Amino acid sequence: MRTVKQWLKAPGCKCFLMFMLFVFLTSQPAFADLVSGMDELQSKVKSICQPLAIIFLIIAGWQKAMGNSQLFVAALIGTVIMFASPQIVDFVSASFGR
Repeated sequence: MRTVKQWLKAPGCKCFLMFMLFVFLTSQPAFADLVSGMDELQSKVKSICQPLAIIFLIIAGWQKAMGNSQLFVAALIGTVIMFASPQIVDFVSASFGR
């Protein structure tokens, strides 16, 4: 058990775990089309984040009712950025002539 804790505290462990999470989320082979791979990754991330965002917005709304509006504003901005990111990227790309 001690070696597992020491391994988890190692600086390269977090990078390795993030890499393994990325490999797990992308089920496409390495030679696959990058756009379709990223679309699939984005849909998987959205499917994970959607229930968490709903719970976070419920908690933020409760905090707003209790008088803490900073958490509500942060949750609202974070949700808009997360779920509107494809439209935001398309808008910015179209604005700069791409």
